[in-house]
Amino acid sequence: MRASENSNIHVETVVLERTYRASPARVFAAWRDVEARKRWSVPSPDVIIVYDKADFRVGGFDDSRCGSPGDLRFRAFVLYLEITQDRRIIFAEHVTEAGIARAASLITVDLEQKGADTLLTLTMQISSIDGPEMLQGYRDGWTPTLENLAKEF
Repeated sequence: MRASENSNIHVETVVLERTYRASPARVFAAWRDVEARKRWSVPSPDVIIVYDKADFRVGGFDDSRCGSPGDLRFRAFVLYLEITQDRRIIFAEHVTEAGIARAASLITVDLEQKGADTLLTLTMQISSIDGPEMLQGYRDGWTPTLENLAKEF
């Protein structure tokens, strides 16, 4: 993988919060289960995700491709750094588009019991390699996927 020759790094921290009518255990299970992730982690109905590898454990590695059917131009490599059952997931992610490095990020998913509900806080520390577009791309991608996650409960 390579960065473009005119590399223009932009760094930002993005925090998104959602409350789900489910226990932290159920929300955590939707992250752990790759079949569930295939359902809720796409930002729109015209996007698909294919997992070439999914290994949800500390030190485990996911390799996935996404995009429109027939054009899975985005590839994400994920390394799980910390997993605390029903409480927290921390992973590093490297995203390429058509083989060109686009972003690297550290993502923290924190689950907190709030009565019968769960508050999910998603913190993304993003380095967009080729300008600011991927920063907005993370927001545009994760905002609807967190909404989709609510459909799992």
